[in-house]
Amino acid sequence: MKKIIGGLLLSVGIVLLLLSAGCAKAFFSGDYDGKYSEAAPSVADGVPGGPRGGEDGKEGGQGGYSSGIVTAGEWNDIVNWGFWANLLNNQDWAGYASFYKFYPRVFAYVELTDGSGAPVCGARAALVKGGGKVWEAVSDNTGHAALWTTLSEDTYKADPADYIIDIEGTEYKDFEFTTPNTGEVKVNKYTVSSKKTENAIDVAFIVDATGSMGDEIGFLKADLRDIIDLVGKQCTAKVRTGTVFYRDEGDEYITKHSQFNADVKKTIEFIGEQRADGGGDWEEAVHKALEAGVQSLGWNASAKSRVAFLILDAPPHREDAILASCQKSVAQYAKMGIKIVPVSASGIDKGTEYLLRSFALGTNGTYVFITNHSGVGDGHIEATVGEYQVEKLRDLIARLIIAYAR
Repeated sequence: MKKIIGGLLLSVGIVLLLLSAGCAKAFFSGDYDGKYSEAAPSVADGVPGGPRGGEDGKEGGQGGYSSGIVTAGEWNDIVNWGFWANLLNNQDWAGYASFYKFYPRVFAYVELTDGSGAPVCGARAALVKGGGKVWEAVSDNTGHAALWTTLSEDTYKADPADYIIDIEGTEYKDFEFTTPNTGEVKVNKYTVSSKKTENAIDVAFIVDATGSMGDEIGFLKADLRDIIDLVGKQCTAKVRTGTVFYRDEGDEYITKHSQFNADVKKTIEFIGEQRADGGGDWEEAVHKALEAGVQSLGWNASAKSRVAFLILDAPPHREDAILASCQKSVAQYAKMGIKIVPVSASGIDKGTEYLLRSFALGTNGTYVFITNHSGVGDGHIEATVGEYQVEKLRDLIARLIIAYAR
């Protein structure tokens, strides 16, 4: 597990150097020799939202680690809503929902375009009930936003007559909810005024730095310099990076961070100073990491896109106050238009997978999971998803950032 997550953070380092080189049109070699499954539907190619859903290699580099070894998959539960809806009707998955008190089941999905049909990015949208906003979001670079009736209550249906969709102060009463019974996402399309956004993207890496993540920082230090030639000059957006490292209560620290900076080298330097230690039990201070990620980095509200990669191998502690904090943070990320992209490693179980996918659903993000296709490291549970494409984790993370930066 340590080395696989090491490769994972090495990939983060790769992406940081990718960002320092710039990013407009991505092209990846896709030269992994393992098995590729058919790619899942792509949000970027059509409906709901963004990119497609779908032991380290010791060779060269500092510490003997090389890049491009770890493999991963991606699965977007909004794109593949029918699959997720079926899981919600499964007794085990219903148990995970009640265990972690997260219920992503009913939402209004909006697609915003201007008079010319171009996506409207950066528009504030809210789901209103009884005069109060129950969920707030910001349309992403594809013009989409997900407005949830709740994540904290066990409900399978809601009456649209009880709600109003508010987009930049204009109210809309004619819409449909997506529920576990609809079988597919109901896309509510509205023509609205375009919004002025900055051609910029903020990318945060929120990283578990407890002892079980042992090799990740060594991997990261070793591989940061290897990515420039991989992606090169492929991004026109202004890119800022920031990081949060976290451990657990009683450790040397709970969280520490480096704020967003356009100089990627400063983020690299901060990461280079970090080491993995502490922990001891399975659960970690995920809730504190989410809080720090949304509150401490200095997000650019005018940027076209904002994304937080949550890299971890363990869930939060299961206490009511902690789970409530996670719910509140996910709602805040959505309100600020920050996509959470969990990246899960070998330590997680099915309950944690459910929780991480809930984080992604709540913020119109996507779920990334390490696979066994590379044949190295500890074994990983098979993600409960449909067909997906196996990719090098390095390329997958870079692809997502570039897709969000378009």
